[in-house]
Amino acid sequence: MIAIAVLLGIIGFFLLKIFLQRRKLPPGPFPLPIIGNLHQLAYKLYVKNKTFVEAIREWIEEYGSVHTFWVGPIALVNICDYATAKDAMVKKGNTFTDRVSPYLLNIIRKNRGIIVSNGLPWQEQRRFALHTLRNFGLGRNIIEERIMFEFNIACEGLEKRLNNGEASINPFKMFELLVGNIINRILFTDRFDENDEKTFFELKAKAHATMEHFTIFDNFIDEWNIRLPLISQRTKGFLEPIEDLLYFIRGQIQRRKRDIELGTHQLDGEGGDFVDAFLVQMKKDKESHTSTSFDEEMLAMSLLDLWIAGQETTAVTLNWAFCFLLLNPEVRTRLEEELLSVTKGERPLSITDRPNTPFYNATIAEVHRCASIVPFNLWRNTAEDVIVGSYVIPKGTAITAAISLIMTDEKFFKDKYEFNPSRYINGDRLEHMVVAFGLGKRSCLGESLAQAELYLIMGNLLLRYVLSPDPSHLPSTEAQNKLETIRQCQPYNIIFRTR
Repeated sequence: MIAIAVLLGIIGFFLLKIFLQRRKLPPGPFPLPIIGNLHQLAYKLYVKNKTFVEAIREWIEEYGSVHTFWVGPIALVNICDYATAKDAMVKKGNTFTDRVSPYLLNIIRKNRGIIVSNGLPWQEQRRFALHTLRNFGLGRNIIEERIMFEFNIACEGLEKRLNNGEASINPFKMFELLVGNIINRILFTDRFDENDEKTFFELKAKAHATMEHFTIFDNFIDEWNIRLPLISQRTKGFLEPIEDLLYFIRGQIQRRKRDIELGTHQLDGEGGDFVDAFLVQMKKDKESHTSTSFDEEMLAMSLLDLWIAGQETTAVTLNWAFCFLLLNPEVRTRLEEELLSVTKGERPLSITDRPNTPFYNATIAEVHRCASIVPFNLWRNTAEDVIVGSYVIPKGTAITAAISLIMTDEKFFKDKYEFNPSRYINGDRLEHMVVAFGLGKRSCLGESLAQAELYLIMGNLLLRYVLSPDPSHLPSTEAQNKLETIRQCQPYNIIFRTR
């Protein structure tokens, strides 16, 4: 009887706590003690066979575009319409700069790096990363040269595989290596050549394993449950690949420091890559006795964030792009006509051609919208009480702009699942609602690099080759997995033919 009374008391305590918290938050499904709404989300995903976005959309229909659902004991507020999200994340941006840092993500990082750090360390590191990336060519001609250098090497490798001028190839590994070398050169100067490809794809497998082992359910993991058998096994699958990646990254840092000591590498000006620039900043801070967040562990974590985010998302988006083009030959034909008209078929496509390629620009926007590769965002913590829509959200509430829901809002995107670049041509400025890189001060700092990569790689592949689907390895718009951090398309092949 005593045990039952204690159990009822605990349940009663949790119910009262939930009731008091819910009164201060936007409406949403009623959560259970300990598990919140995870049981309802799991039912939608695995019994009703909904995608994550479709599951959340059902709550929009019932509770509105600003609503609350609970991951375990944590209340999460979703903003699912563009106007409210822009008002909150952009106009009131200072209130939404801090990330909710899931315990699992911070075990190794310890508030270091760029993605999940907060406060002054995050401000310093984001500002430094933006400044450094601009110095290395972001937004200037030098970045186009770097992209096209890697593009041409990728095409040389592709053409070695052609037989009588054509070959059927799964393009994803080509995209991974191409994009991976672009970011690797920015970070470390080095690139992965034919002798290093095995190492690169081993590292990529580690990066993918971290994505595969972190889902929305893993936000529920905390220090009190991480040692439970099933959870500890899952977290091991997430943490071990990160340690392996950090081993590679720390090795790169130590090699650079050794080369500097031996005099075989010179630190001139702000340096020749991200590692150089960071070491220069560390030296400046040491000489001026300035206390900052710049140390070797911060460098390692920032490199980890940039290395993974700088290639995974772009390679996956490219893979989706050609999936959509193969499934929509009329779009592909119109694209080829526009690109050939601009270049006359006599030169590669350049970033400077953007003003003259309106349909291609619209196609890239539609790729971002339909691919929607980040189905759930990392949440942010409100720094103070703030008005969001018609609700007052208390200080310390986890909140996010649900970009996948915003980009499939039927009020603006009719036939939301149809791949239709023409929707952006009629002057409604819908492209501003394609917020694939996020909103506000936590938006993706690599957006301009990613957009340049997509524009040049996708366009120049269309100019250089005639592409068609392989009937035995057709593309599909259905994603590989409902809950991975990055939404990947099913494997497919492209038949490449030389023009």
